[in-house]
Amino acid sequence: MREGARMAQNGKPGLDDLHLFHLVQEAGSISGAARRGGMSKATLSRAIARLEDVAGAPLFDRVGTGLQLTQSGGALLDAAGAASRVLAEAEEVLRAAHGEPHGDLRIAASALSAQQLLGPVVAEMHRRHPAVRTHVTVTGLGPDPLSENLDVVLRLGRPDEAHLIARRILAAPLRLYVSASRETPLDLRDAAAVEAAGRIAVDVPGVPIDWVLHDNAGKPVRMAAPPMATVGDPTVALGILASGHGVAFLPSLFGDPLVASGELLRALPDHEGPKIEIFACFPPRRASIPAVRAFIDLLADCAKARANGA
Repeated sequence: MREGARMAQNGKPGLDDLHLFHLVQEAGSISGAARRGGMSKATLSRAIARLEDVAGAPLFDRVGTGLQLTQSGGALLDAAGAASRVLAEAEEVLRAAHGEPHGDLRIAASALSAQQLLGPVVAEMHRRHPAVRTHVTVTGLGPDPLSENLDVVLRLGRPDEAHLIARRILAAPLRLYVSASRETPLDLRDAAAVEAAGRIAVDVPGVPIDWVLHDNAGKPVRMAAPPMATVGDPTVALGILASGHGVAFLPSLFGDPLVASGELLRALPDHEGPKIEIFACFPPRRASIPAVRAFIDLLADCAKARANGA
């Protein structure tokens, strides 16, 4: 985007400066906005300074390590939000008008999904469509793609937001896993012994804190002892398992390859928990963008290949 488009002209606020002001307000700090927007702190600071020159007053007060809107900043907020929406809509129209996948592609996913699913897909996207620049945000929160200006968000479970399209990418049962390098022998078919090894609870949407598994005959086993640890991302659970401790309830898509590689062992191998579903969620208008369509199709193909053991 040209520098002239960013700058306030003739004492009037520039549209792009308003968008950057809105980004800073949403992030709560210059540093947070720089990370979220993939730009330098200097660019954001200059945009705020230009708007403050037009306003003749500061737009933010510094509070601790963050920023708080002043009265002038608060008065500008609605207009800045409208500017961000206009720019986002214009970008969507221009990206959709281009026949071939190109430009920035913004994805959000958990660390484990990013590693296990997105890695191969991003590599294949680059091979097939070198004009696409993929940006991956790692988060366990499942952000709203509209409010965060993201193209696709991977989530466990179907989203509740009616304004999002959700395409199911895969479904996989939850299974119990322990480290293959445990120092203390463990009877992997003894439910009480497995639970006593120390439950590692993964506190993310779609994964239950208390575990219920069933065998082929439908006989249930329930594990609800206080966890030895509660983590916000499955990768942390894998790190604890790698140290030789605990038992984790993980999607088979992520756990079974580590069993095949000899890093993990299945506990209660005749039992499974409920199936979880991973959805690619995106705003309806993004579905017409060639890069988004190509990414989702590749993601679905990769997930299918993983599910089939390819």
